Amino acid sequence: MLRAVVIAIAAALVSTGAALLACGIRVPGWQSLTIGLVVLVGTVFERWRYRRVEPPAQGPWQRTGEQFLDPTSDRPVEVMFDPRTGERRYVAGRGAAADDVPSDSGGPGS
Repeated sequence: MLRAVVIAIAAALVSTGAALLACGIRVPGWQSLTIGLVVLVGTVFERWRYRRVEPPAQGPWQRTGEQFLDPTSDRPVEVMFDPRTGERRYVAGRGAAADDVPSDSGGPGS
């Protein structure tokens, strides 16, 4: 909800800035356009950068061997991928529910 409101306000700033520039009002137009674009781009690409840690994977997911500490919680996170689609998933790593993460593509019981 908050994300949608921020995107709407940023889009309004971009529109206002473009309208001001079209009317020949330069300085406030550029300020509004620039601030709106920065907020809009930052909000849209936020989800790309900060991915959430998902529950343990089920199905054809395989470990990549990549691990890192989640900067927000300082817990280990492990990267897994689906060889069919190439999709990557971030799951709780060893030391934090690692017993629930399958060790190969076969899933539980393989």
